[in-house]
Amino acid sequence: MTIGIAINGEGMGHASRCTCLARELQQSHRVVVWAPRSVLGFLREHLPEVEFHHLPLLALSKKRHRICMVPTIARNAALVLSLPRVVRKLKRQLKRSGVDGVVSDFEPFLSRAGIRLGLPVVSFCHQAVLDRFPDFSPAGIAARLVNRFMIPARVTRTISSSFFDGDVGPLIRRELLSHPRRDDGHIVVYASRSIREELLPALKANPGFDYRLFPDPSKDYISELATAGAIIAPAGHQTLSEALCLNKPVLTFPQPGQNEQELNALMAVRSGRAMLGRIETVVEDVAVFLDALDGFPFALPDPNVRFLMHDDTERAAWIIQRALKPRPAAEGARRAARQRSTDPVKPAASF
Repeated sequence: MTIGIAINGEGMGHASRCTCLARELQQSHRVVVWAPRSVLGFLREHLPEVEFHHLPLLALSKKRHRICMVPTIARNAALVLSLPRVVRKLKRQLKRSGVDGVVSDFEPFLSRAGIRLGLPVVSFCHQAVLDRFPDFSPAGIAARLVNRFMIPARVTRTISSSFFDGDVGPLIRRELLSHPRRDDGHIVVYASRSIREELLPALKANPGFDYRLFPDPSKDYISELATAGAIIAPAGHQTLSEALCLNKPVLTFPQPGQNEQELNALMAVRSGRAMLGRIETVVEDVAVFLDALDGFPFALPDPNVRFLMHDDTERAAWIIQRALKPRPAAEGARRAARQRSTDPVKPAASF
């Protein structure tokens, strides 16, 4: 079977999860990956035998660790309006690559192309877990509306990957799992562009610690994380999952109004392995966290939450393969859909 994997996202979280999944699926299947240009270099380095295609990126506009809604809408409006054209091009690419099924990690274009070709499509992402936590705040409603666009209603199956209450747990890179784990005393600080301006003064205000700042292409993130004494980072799911699975204390700063990150941070705190920080009180929060490290873990895990703080790549791949496996009736419908498609097979075009 040839499996197409499609990811969205500017950062390394989706790319790391894609790497884990593709490696596992490659043991039994051919894998083709669609991804934004911003992460293609990382993916090519870690998946040298995989065929790649470029996907357009739905990106967020941020300032001072906040999502700016109006600029974000303006930035993506033209791409959303061009969705039918993009889907038509992706249908041709899917046919040329001989894809039998699609795995979509919060990616709205290839999933729709697969559905229109009659292919089985699995939505595999962390964001799907939001639907298990009703939230009728403006941010909560907005997040679930975005989910409806990013996860089409007609997918074959939706599978949530999460360190809390997921269908499967997180996917952790084998390089990180195989690296010797210890506490060398340094603090890994993942300061993305949206938070760096606020976070750096807080580190200077709390001297006496060996801070290792990332992203930094000149440093080995895997080695530094595996041997860190603690982590300071935003509340992206992959970063939190890696730290929690390594049993590292975490100070996490969710983006205000970003419902997914707020939930990630809350659940990390309820695991007993994390503390919550806010940009408005960043200097004080860093100081409190550093003073509390000797008391780690900070609390017992909340018994009302089903935590999955281990690598679940193998089980995730097994479930996905079963969901993509064609059944006789579905295979007949798929052939009929392909016969109805009149799109000519042309060389893949750039977006």
